[in-house]
Formats: sequence, C-alpha cells, structure tokens
Amino acid sequence: MLIDIKGKINEKRLSYANTLLPLFEAIVNSIQAIEEDSATKTGIIEITLIRSKQAKIEFANQTSSPPIVDFIVKDNGVGFTDKNFESFNFAHSTYKEKKGGKGIGRFLWLRAFKKVEIESRFKENDQWHLRNFNFEPTKEGIEKHKVNQVNGTDSRYTTVHLKDLKEDFQKWCNNISEDIALKIIEHCFVYFLRPDCPRIIIKDGDEHIVVNDLFGVFTKGQVITKSFPIRSENFQINIVKLYSSRVDNKVHFCAHTREVQNEELSIEIPELDNFLVDEKGEKFSVAVYVSGNYLDEKVNEERTVIQFAKFSEDIIQYPNEVSQEEIIKAAAELVREEYSQYLNTLSEERFERVKRFVQNHPRYRQLFKYRMTDLKRVPSNLSDDKMEIELFKIQQGLDLEVKKEANDILKFIENIDDKDAFSEKFNMLYDKIIEVGNSKLSEYIIHRKLVLDLLDKHIKRSEEGKFQKEDAVHRLIFPLQNLSDDIGFEEHNLWVIDERLSYHKYLASDKKFKSIQSLKSASTERPDIIVFNKPFAFTNDEKPYGSIVLIEFKRPMRDDYDEKENPISQINRYAGEIVNNDVKDKDNRTFDFRENTPIYAYIICDLTKNLRKFARDAGYKPLPDNDGFFFFNDNYNLYVEIISFDKLIRDSKQRNKVLFEKLNLPTA
Repeated sequence: MLIDIKGKINEKRLSYANTLLPLFEAIVNSIQAIEEDSATKTGIIEITLIRSKQAKIEFANQTSSPPIVDFIVKDNGVGFTDKNFESFNFAHSTYKEKKGGKGIGRFLWLRAFKKVEIESRFKENDQWHLRNFNFEPTKEGIEKHKVNQVNGTDSRYTTVHLKDLKEDFQKWCNNISEDIALKIIEHCFVYFLRPDCPRIIIKDGDEHIVVNDLFGVFTKGQVITKSFPIRSENFQINIVKLYSSRVDNKVHFCAHTREVQNEELSIEIPELDNFLVDEKGEKFSVAVYVSGNYLDEKVNEERTVIQFAKFSEDIIQYPNEVSQEEIIKAAAELVREEYSQYLNTLSEERFERVKRFVQNHPRYRQLFKYRMTDLKRVPSNLSDDKMEIELFKIQQGLDLEVKKEANDILKFIENIDDKDAFSEKFNMLYDKIIEVGNSKLSEYIIHRKLVLDLLDKHIKRSEEGKFQKEDAVHRLIFPLQNLSDDIGFEEHNLWVIDERLSYHKYLASDKKFKSIQSLKSASTERPDIIVFNKPFAFTNDEKPYGSIVLIEFKRPMRDDYDEKENPISQINRYAGEIVNNDVKDKDNRTFDFRENTPIYAYIICDLTKNLRKFARDAGYKPLPDNDGFFFFNDNYNLYVEIISFDKLIRDSKQRNKVLFEKLNLPTA
C-alpha cells in the first residue's frame, strides 16, 4: 500500500497553542535514540535557535529579539541506521510502539515548518556512514536522500533541522530561550527525573542554557512521587515544589512520558491561584504530573488531547472509564495532604470572605453543613455577583441530591413489606430524613409527608409483636443528645407536635438538668425535650423566657409504668426542677423566675388502660375527641396535654392536608 505523504500531513491538525510540539517531538526522538545507544555515557542534545535576520526591536527599557525561524536539534544517539531510516519511511510505524511511539510525530514537523533537513553520522556493521535527506510536504516525503561510507575519525551525531517556521506560527512561538527551556521541562518532565536523562543544552547566539540545571534550580530536588487508584485504573503522580518566576499550579497530564494537556489546580484548590511562600520567604508554585496506562491508551495520535470520559454520561454507561475531573480531585487531595501547612492558613483567611457573603445571604447557610468542601473551592476574589452565581450552582446540586434522596425514601416506605428490613434501615432512614433540608417549599412538603408516614409505620407492631422504643420516635422529632445550637431548622420535626415549636430560641434534647447551663440544678433527671422560648442574651428589662415547653415520649403501647416512670409524675418533677432552682441571665447572675411564666408540657404516648387511670386519678380532663387529656397545675403554672400517637399523626396530617393536596400526595 502506498501513502501520499503530503495528504497525510494535510490531515494532521496542529493548533497555534502547540507551536512548539514539533520541537518536542524532535527532542523526544533524540532522547530515544540516546536510550538505544549513545556516543557518551550521558547523552547530549543541543538545540540551536535560529532567528530571522531582522534587527532587534527596541521598546521602552526592553529589547525584543527577532522571531525564531529554525530549530536545529543535534544528538549523539544511535543515528539513522538502515533500520531506523526504514521505520521513518513508514507512516504509523510500530518500531517504537513499546516506547509510546505512534509513528506520526514527524508529520507534525511539516504542519509548522516548510521542510526538515536531516543529517546523521552513524556506525553500522563496523562501518561509519553519513546519511542526508530532506523531509518535505511532497507526495514521497523523502527528498534528496543519500548515504555514503565515511572514515571513522569523527564522532556519532544526528541533526534534525526544522527549517522555515511558517509565518502564521511565528507569532505564536515562544521567543525567549528560558521560556522554551521551561516548556521543554514541562513536556519532558518525566525524563528529567531519570538519572540517565541526556544533557539538554539550548544555544541562542552567545547565550547557552543547560535545561537540566534549570530543572534542578526550579525544583531544588523537591519532587514527591505517589500513586493512586481510580476504580480499576492506577495512576502515578509527581508533585513538584517549583521555584520559578512564573506561577504553575497545574495538573499536567502525561502520555508516553510526555505532557499532553494541563488544567489549573485552582479548580479544586482556590488557594493555588498564586504563589505559596515557604519557611524562608521564597515564593513557589506546585506542578503536578500525572501518568498511567489509561492516559497512554486514551491519547490521540498527535498527543494533543486525552479522550477522557464525560463524568455525567460515560461513567454511568462505562463504569471502568475515568474522567478528568476525578483525576484532578484525586491529585488535589494529595497536594492538600503534602502542602497542608501552607494551604490551611491561607484557606481560612480566604474562606472568611465566603463566610461573610453567606452570612449576608441566609438562603445558602445550609451549605456550611452539606457542601463545605464545595464552598472552600469557591475563589475568594470573585465579585458579589459572581460569588452569588457560584453558590447558586452549589445549592442547585444540593437541591437535586436531596430531591432524589427524598423520592428514594418515599418509594422505599411505600413498597416495603418486610418489617425486619424496615427496622434494619431505621437509623439510616432517620438520618436521611433529618438531613433533608430544602429551600423549596415542594421539597419541604415531601419531607413532612415522609416524616408522618414513617411515624405512622413506626407506632405499629412488628411481626414479632414488638414495638419500637421511645428513642426512635424521639430521634425522628429531634436528634438525641443535642442542643438547638447544634441543629439547623431543617434538621428537626417539632412541627409534628406544634408548628410554634419550630421557632424556639433554645432547646435541649435528652440532656440531664445539671448539664443545662441555664439551670443551676444538680438533678440527674433527663427530660426528653425542654424548650425555652426566649434567648438567654436579653436586655435587663426583658423577661428571660416567654414560656417553657417540656416534651416526654413513651414507647408505643407501653402499659407497665411504675410510679417513678408514670409520665404525669415525671412532668411534675421536671416542672418543679425548673421552678425551684435558680435560673441565670446572660451575665451568669441569678434571675428571679417569674411566677406567671407559663410551662407547657406534652406527653406523647398511647392511651393504654393504666395511663388512662393515671390521668383520671390526677384529675385530668379528656380532650373533646377523647383521644387525649389535659390539665392545668396551678402550683407550677403548668398546662399539660396527653396526646395519643394516633391523634398526633391525625392532627398533623390535617394541618398539612392542604399542602399535601397541592402536590397530589395522599392524605389518608
């Protein structure tokens, strides 16, 4: 099969951003030639910059050198032996396949340069040869080829002269030799880590730069090598502390030991939008180089793009695929671990700006709990408008997740038949329901429906004839062992009992009296829930509390109360503990508890035979629907309601009925 070389060149694409890629390909070819055989122990590669003949352009206090038109790459590797020349003649040659060679890199030379002149002096079969040929955009490609035997007095060498950089590429070509050296380091970084890396020298007129020395100066030997897995794929990572005058802070994706593309680390670590400063006050940035078989397999022919999976689509369909976002996240975590001493302080300083913004925009406050990691990725230097957009995006992601979680739980509750399985999932379900916080009314209504359906299922007997303990009901209404300062508005369900309870100022759940700081009490009694309806930080003229609320839960269908656990006696003891002990104000001084401060109490239980007897003996009156009792205790200014579980659920459903109907949710 014959190949039209000119047609092959025309089908390749080279963006202006990759103007130096032909040079990199020539350098890597030289490195591989030296790996095969070298005239010296450490190979040598010389890169000569040829500039146009126009004079230097003088600007204010600056001089601009003429543009680069040629690169000459010279090495002392194995040379263009017959075998290597034969490989050069084949498009898509597999000769260097094990080294990642795709056999097309030379075609990129002629996308940017008009022609390439090659001269190679090599030894083969104990005889020295000199080969010359041009590589041009013609049908054959190889022009003016000749090879002759020569004497053996000169050393081995190969020169690749990339000639006549096309005018449209000239203005995109780096024009400063040190910049080119840095780009070579970026592209061939993995090679520079090797002890046998060839000595690479850039010659620009009288200026010579040893790229290896520059690599040493910029990295100071501070390279950390690690690895990490993503599903079935393994990746290697080199984290470099880079002391360069130019900020890097990038993730460089490498295929076949060469950089292909890069992304800013600040996507995941906003603090890395500028230099970091070490203990000596020196500025540095972080460069991350990632390599692995997956990247080798996914790179395109030109090595300009790696075909990553699209995170939202491909990974669901092809679970072994890997997205660029996943690699960046994994790399960023390792960078955070290694540079935490620098990042943590900077992170807190910058995060203050985000915190202040959120405090002024309360709709985003729940993000502090559910999306703290995402919040810390928000750049602190954004304008208010742009920060609002970033937070809105995070909120939208949370809203979608919560909605899906709520729907999944609803389906689970509706379809579950196995009570054992339901019991096993109780803690998980409660945790999920408590954490379902929504800014949208429809989602919050679904949340309420979920809570009531769960509570309804919970009070029914299992197949073993057992009922859940009172803690399970308590946990659904308000988390155990917590104070109101620890729990957000969306994380409790006090509205099931009374809507007004949702707007309390201070609450203690399952806390002993002696641990409640506002009460000077040594009692170990533990009310299920105690609510104070005024804040403790009040002015001198205000009453400390508008009212106090006590809530006591009992296990469904419990009927074995003794005198100590009789809920009516418990409530009286709790009220006495409040009235008879000192209460402190904001300055920790004793506050005179007003006799007319009302105390409300709710006893949530099933109206079993013994409990009805306790209520009647204590003088309690039945509620109009006969599904509970009420009583007013003058001694403590205490109003008590005993509410059955059935009444609690029925009344709460009735209060929310119109909302459920608006969303077409069942109300029965």
